[in-house]
Amino acid sequence: MYFSDLKHIEDVKIWMTTQLSENKDMSGCNICVQDIDKSKLIQALNSTPDNFINEIRFDTPYTIGDEDVYVGYSFRVTQVDDTFDETPVVIDKNPDNILSLDGANFWKYDNEKWYEDKCGEVLTMQVLMSGENIKKNSVDISDSFYDIPIEKNTTVKLPLTLTTYGKEGLKSFKYVITNNGKKIDEQTVTLEKPVEGVGGKYTYGFPLNFGSNHGVYPTQIEITEVNGFENESSKNKSLGDAVVVDKPATRKVFIEDYTSTQASGYAFGYVNKIKLKEIYGDNVVIVSAHYGKDDPMPAKEYSAYIKEIGMLYFPNTDIDRTYREIYPYIGTYDGEYLIYSYVDDFDKAKEQMSVATVDVSGKLSEDNNTVDVEAKVKFEFSGEKNNYALFYVLTEDGMQNDSWVQENDMYEFDGYGLEEEEPLFEPFIKASEKMTGLVYDDVIIASQGAITGIEGSISPTINIDEIQTNKISFNLSDYPIIQDKKKLNAYAVLIDTNSKKVINSCQCKVLDSTPTGISNKVADGNIAELERYTVDGRRIQKPVKGINIIKYSNGKVIKTVR
Repeated sequence: MYFSDLKHIEDVKIWMTTQLSENKDMSGCNICVQDIDKSKLIQALNSTPDNFINEIRFDTPYTIGDEDVYVGYSFRVTQVDDTFDETPVVIDKNPDNILSLDGANFWKYDNEKWYEDKCGEVLTMQVLMSGENIKKNSVDISDSFYDIPIEKNTTVKLPLTLTTYGKEGLKSFKYVITNNGKKIDEQTVTLEKPVEGVGGKYTYGFPLNFGSNHGVYPTQIEITEVNGFENESSKNKSLGDAVVVDKPATRKVFIEDYTSTQASGYAFGYVNKIKLKEIYGDNVVIVSAHYGKDDPMPAKEYSAYIKEIGMLYFPNTDIDRTYREIYPYIGTYDGEYLIYSYVDDFDKAKEQMSVATVDVSGKLSEDNNTVDVEAKVKFEFSGEKNNYALFYVLTEDGMQNDSWVQENDMYEFDGYGLEEEEPLFEPFIKASEKMTGLVYDDVIIASQGAITGIEGSISPTINIDEIQTNKISFNLSDYPIIQDKKKLNAYAVLIDTNSKKVINSCQCKVLDSTPTGISNKVADGNIAELERYTVDGRRIQKPVKGINIIKYSNGKVIKTVR
């Protein structure tokens, strides 16, 4: 293990346990707790790179059995004088050859319990093990993968990571791919550069092709051999569904713009939204979620979602709930200059295939108290899938109040000529640290199902020639932050409830009368409803609660959920 500076470090202990102790002296560890003599420890400060590793042997041997074991260390900081005292735990990026979760368990003095950090970094701590029965040729594969969409007659490579748990590492492996028990591919892969020893990781793109028939294909990928020998790992199979579509659905990328009047970088989100709309038009769907106890525009339900995902920094964005915490305007670009690179992240998201098209319409009631929203979803395959759901959002444009104060740090760029490179920044550069009179668009004022989707909104029985319809209503009296009911927009978002990713989305203006629908509308002109059934095949005369299957005179069949 590693310490940056030991001057204010005391009570160092190492321990092993099957249950994380709730006692701050670690006395609850059920295997062992061992005190460490501080005088025998080395600090990284003022040491050479090869001289600051503290390697400590447990006094009591422990044979690892079937139970998971926590191994860790604890200490007390007696005084805080500098940054080494403020951040005494050394963490690092997760390298490719480390056996660890992407995170570490911490318990700081001001916390009441353990929490797992998931920032993609790990403790710079190693656990060294020895034994006669360590496996030689053993490779794990993740036990499952999320839905992989594939266009018919097309090969898609599914990237999965292999982890070595054998002393011989990984030089070659044999895999078998099956669908419902039928073998569809078997190959031996030889690595150009072998992975050495235990803890190595290797990502391979497994080719998937299921021919010309759309549908759901339950798939298993098994690593049967490692280095020419039988794979000794018991975690050698990965299961998931390949969803083969007749043709890819038209995609609209869903952007969640997280912001606040207390976010001093607000200008980046503001300019980013303008540029995205100019470049991509209807192919981008944007909502702005305000957050914070002093912000005048937070939506209660969406604030719960923001808290659920642990969003801490504003402004920030998520793209399709797939690419997380992408800074607005700048994107993931980490170069020296301030340039507009968000489009690179957007284009990466836009390349992802969608298995369904989403349409939405919104209508304001005659008394202006209710917004009725209807979503239509058309899938490009047939099959049974129970992991799709819709959620809905209402936003308002043109929100403003002279008393609202927006924090702004762009004034610090005055004199650098940034406004010549990006004119949209000029109003913020020429303003003060606190701005008033701003107009806010796309502001979320209401939502339903934002966290997990609305249960039952999508039928698990999917047919390629059917349109699934779902309707919900917003009682506007429940949302006092609304300023102008004539400036509302409605959104329908289709998500995968397993991966939490957005599959597709759509938005529309909320109108006083029913707007004209887009593709796949069937109830126009002289088209009439012929028959209506429940999901169990019982014919009914009028709509009932639950799934209604409607047959129209033009041959179309629509599945609607009431």
